Amino acid sequence: MKKGLFLLLGLMILLSAPLFAGGRQEVVEEMAEAQFEGVVDIDYSQGWEIGKRGGVFIIAQLSDPKTFNASVAAETSTTEITSRLATALVQRNQFNLEWEPYGAEKWEFSADEKTITLYLRKDMKWSDGTPITAKDYVFTYNHVDLRLDVESNARDGLYVDDEPVKVKLINDYTLSITSPVVYAGMLNISNSAPAPMHVFGPLIGWTEADGFDYEWEKDAEGNIVEKKADHIDYAKINSFWGVDTDVTKVLSSGPFVIKEYVPSQKVVLGRNPHFWEKDAKGTQLPYIEELIMLIVEDLDTTLAKFKAGDLDTLGLRGEDYAVLIDLKEEIGFELYNTGPATSTQFITFNQNPDGIEKPAHTWTSNKKFRQAMAHLVDRQTIINNIAYGFGYPQYSFIPRFSPYYWDGVDEAAFKFNPETAKKILDEIGYVDTDGDGWREDTEGNKITLALNTNSGNTVRENIGELFAQECRKIGIDMSFQPEDFNSLVTKLLSGENWEAILIGLTGSVDPISGANVYPSSGNLHMIEPNQESPRRAWEAEVDAAWKVANNTTDEAQRTRGWETIQRIWADELPWIYTFNAAILGAYKTKFGNVYPQPVHGYSWDGIVHRLYLK
Repeated sequence: MKKGLFLLLGLMILLSAPLFAGGRQEVVEEMAEAQFEGVVDIDYSQGWEIGKRGGVFIIAQLSDPKTFNASVAAETSTTEITSRLATALVQRNQFNLEWEPYGAEKWEFSADEKTITLYLRKDMKWSDGTPITAKDYVFTYNHVDLRLDVESNARDGLYVDDEPVKVKLINDYTLSITSPVVYAGMLNISNSAPAPMHVFGPLIGWTEADGFDYEWEKDAEGNIVEKKADHIDYAKINSFWGVDTDVTKVLSSGPFVIKEYVPSQKVVLGRNPHFWEKDAKGTQLPYIEELIMLIVEDLDTTLAKFKAGDLDTLGLRGEDYAVLIDLKEEIGFELYNTGPATSTQFITFNQNPDGIEKPAHTWTSNKKFRQAMAHLVDRQTIINNIAYGFGYPQYSFIPRFSPYYWDGVDEAAFKFNPETAKKILDEIGYVDTDGDGWREDTEGNKITLALNTNSGNTVRENIGELFAQECRKIGIDMSFQPEDFNSLVTKLLSGENWEAILIGLTGSVDPISGANVYPSSGNLHMIEPNQESPRRAWEAEVDAAWKVANNTTDEAQRTRGWETIQRIWADELPWIYTFNAAILGAYKTKFGNVYPQPVHGYSWDGIVHRLYLK
């Protein structure tokens, strides 16, 4: 989702889904009582404890970052790092997940609800000591995130009714954001962190004399045409602060700075000496001296490192529970239940006519074929054998505890039934005509597809192999090929050179965070991203329902709009969902302020600047 501190503006591709972490969108409702023996429920009524400074916190991630530039980040392997370097204007409270000021001291809405005015703190500095002002934020919106030459994951979330929001600099510590219509996601849009104007401006050749506004018009086809000075080269941002940069030069507005990067080994973050936030007694945060992010090859290795004492936290898979439950005292950790996961795990088929060869495109574009494939997702076996019982069937991109969840999706969803799958394939003429055990289409082409996921994620690898096996049982030659996560993301963003992918996305409290996913124009609208206009009739219906759901503050209307989108999604199956897992996290008992939420940005990443050694 967006380059904001907690990535709630646009959904992000999820690198790992520890199997006590696999579902999809956000806020945990009432699963207060632990369902698992030896697991502690988190009491969110306590509030932050007063800690002390010192110590190191060590975690693991499965892949190297693709960049250190938050402006172009689109995957959690990068954003888990860059989000630690950010101060968003607003954020959700760690304990109740309600919106609250952060980099801004307060906000005000206009009478017509179209404009939000944000008043910034005056004590913020970049890690090089330069003051952070409203100019940094406005520059970032108007000369980074919105620019078409910048490969920004944030841009889609800054459009409302096919128009960019208007961000205006009022004074050094005040800015406003105006939507063309009433829009429910104004605080999501305000969940933005700055790029350093004093670095990015000279990089692209911009000065304050060029102005802060984003000026544009629409051409005859209705496309956005930017007005920009010829001497400004926005494309330079895309390669800036790449993984080959001197990481100590990467500036931070957040609690940490990057101290060291050793490819395929680790990223080390240190305390930002100029970070503004303090605890209730005036102690500067973060408490810990260093956050070390070890890069490991797979989840089994992650578990082994935790057992060996090399990690301070672990997001558990189902099989990890039985391995660890009797080792709590020996290793010195506690298991915490944070509730059902909010991220998604799903299979998607490429429907981009320019991104997949025929005849595969003919199959993946056939709704009946996708419905047959949906009947081959054995959710109960996934839960029983892969999640070890710690999961729930998932049928929607919205979690059950969200007020926008459509209860009818359970009935509408296509359940595991191989016989029904075979019947559907027979009806559309995808049958075994030559007796070799494999089905052919009506043109005589053997139906063979490749399914990819990110290697090292044993949960997805097991789900992918199970699904491929079910396909092969009924005559669909589905090969399963895990590959590097970053190359997988590159394919998804380009819409090319893949057929089927098993992947996941981060979630948020409100599905409005999926502005870059569900509308056809989104850069993570995976079946065919970045469409200038919807190619398919159902996509046009989703685009219209998106406006119904979000161009309002009326909750009843929002619910109706989200129900429409879920109805269409369940029938058209651009994604076939797998399961929603329960999130269990292991944390060393030597740390205090362990209050993670089951929401991306509010799990370990939401508490790390408050963690302290007891």
